[in-house]
Amino acid sequence: MFDPYVTAEVFLAGGLAVTSALLWAQWQARHAAQAETRRARRQAEQARASREKQLTDLRELAQRNVDYWNAAQQETRHLVARRLPSVIEAVVRGRPQAEVSGLEHPLLAGTAFEDCFAAVEDLVRQAAASVREEVGQAARAGVRGMADEAQSFLARLQMEIDRELDQYPEDSAHHQGLAVIDHFTTRALHTLQRLRVLAGSWPGLRRENSPLREIVESARGRIGPYGRVHYTYLPQTGEQHVEGRVVEPVTLALAELLDNATSYSGEQVDVYLRQVPAGVGVVVEDSGVGMNAFQRAQAEQLLQQRTVMDVATLADERKLGFAVIGRMAADYGFRVDVSAPSATGGVKAVLLLPAALLAPPPAPRPMPVTQPAPAPLPEQDAPDSASTRTSMGLPRRHRRGVRQQAPVGVTQEPTADTADLTALTAGLEQMREALRQGYRQTTSEGDHSDD
Repeated sequence: MFDPYVTAEVFLAGGLAVTSALLWAQWQARHAAQAETRRARRQAEQARASREKQLTDLRELAQRNVDYWNAAQQETRHLVARRLPSVIEAVVRGRPQAEVSGLEHPLLAGTAFEDCFAAVEDLVRQAAASVREEVGQAARAGVRGMADEAQSFLARLQMEIDRELDQYPEDSAHHQGLAVIDHFTTRALHTLQRLRVLAGSWPGLRRENSPLREIVESARGRIGPYGRVHYTYLPQTGEQHVEGRVVEPVTLALAELLDNATSYSGEQVDVYLRQVPAGVGVVVEDSGVGMNAFQRAQAEQLLQQRTVMDVATLADERKLGFAVIGRMAADYGFRVDVSAPSATGGVKAVLLLPAALLAPPPAPRPMPVTQPAPAPLPEQDAPDSASTRTSMGLPRRHRRGVRQQAPVGVTQEPTADTADLTALTAGLEQMREALRQGYRQTTSEGDHSDD
């Protein structure tokens, strides 16, 4: 027989062991469940964090796209409203290389938008420059055509004045009045010449080899206050002749220097000739206020370039003298310098004629065989042909000018499109005929109305 106490203890011990095993198993199961729960929670948190990060990235990407889109829209408006008008204005004002504002939004820097906007800007710049050049050429061609016609009429007027001057004594009132008219005609011709030059043409006259003294006197006769111009020269210098093809350009340039000197100085303007190793210098000194550093630099720039008239940026026509001189100097090979002040603080301009532009006197022309002229009236003295001035003090004009084609080597823009010369000529003839018929009709109507 088993001892009941022992049996009870055995059962209690077994139950305790079983209970302990069950509790241990339960604890392990609970611990495993808790670990799994924690792992699942961590995974859930990681998944949630990942989703939140993805959502945040998507939001940021969407915001960047929105900002990029808004920046592109604003930059496009800025291109149309600011950049392109600035480009066009810079080109129109003659500053094609002027800097204009760039990108307004740094977000687009280095992107395709920046490259595309820069390409559009370059295309607009090129298109504006091309249109500007075409407009300028067309305008200059029109100016040259009108100036050439007006110059032709003035040349004929001067020929008629010459005929009248030859028929009256120099001290007569009629002769003196014609001399004044002739002086104004000469100044008008000079104005048209400078207009032709700035329009890309040449002066329109070619002369014989002429002495320097005649060139100075001719230039003096083309300005208003000619009486304030005083010039001196040594005979061996003043009698040196200048090559005929450059006589008129040199005279034109010297007239501009004299006009500038007399315009900015109320005192006497001194002109003298100086022989230098490189050639002959014509020096013009005035007693005006002179030029400051900026004005001198601007003048030097104009004197060293072949300037043509720009209808888009046409400056004050009274300040285009240096541009005329610079173009003539570049085309014909002489130089003009205004860098040094005069002895009285004004402007000292030096026109240097290289030795290559000097020439021998022209060959004497054979005397024409004509009928003997009637003897002059005894109470009238013949005018002195050696004098360089009229009795009124006006500069005497020398009739040596001959209208010819532009000299070889002188650049000139075409006056019109020569692609179809026959059609152009026919069109001009039709226009002349229409104008002639209109003029005749107007004259006829005017005659009838007078009746």
